[in-house]
Amino acid sequence: MGALGVLAWEYIRTSEVTNTGAVLVLLASGGLFAVLQRMFGAEAPRSVLGAELSTGPSPEEVATRRRSYALDAALFAVALLVLAIAGFAMGDTAALRDSLAFAASGPAVLALFAAIDLVVTFALFYAVNRFLGESAARAVERRLARLEAGA
Repeated sequence: MGALGVLAWEYIRTSEVTNTGAVLVLLASGGLFAVLQRMFGAEAPRSVLGAELSTGPSPEEVATRRRSYALDAALFAVALLVLAIAGFAMGDTAALRDSLAFAASGPAVLALFAAIDLVVTFALFYAVNRFLGESAARAVERRLARLEAGA
């Protein structure tokens, strides 16, 4: 929280973020939390709306989890694309119009780049969501098996 505060204060004062140490602390703390959660936690994967997904190996349960991963990835990809477009719109629009991509074929090329970005971002986040979600589901099943074996 302190690193985030430092970065916010720096951005408010100077309109740019140049404190590499605070950025590294922020990234490292998130990574450390993820590693500790992975080592000591066994929490079932959750849907986009926060509902706990089943962790069983049946085809129906796996299909439900995969649909949830796809929906989560699609919403995240669309949100990132909207934020990117908003960033371009709020930025230097003259530089955007003068850029090579826009000058080459105009808005059609930008639309193509946006579509490619959407597809690639969806695929990337789907893969990450599926890997992490299935890993969490297996961890829950292993923990339940250990509890049942001990009881």
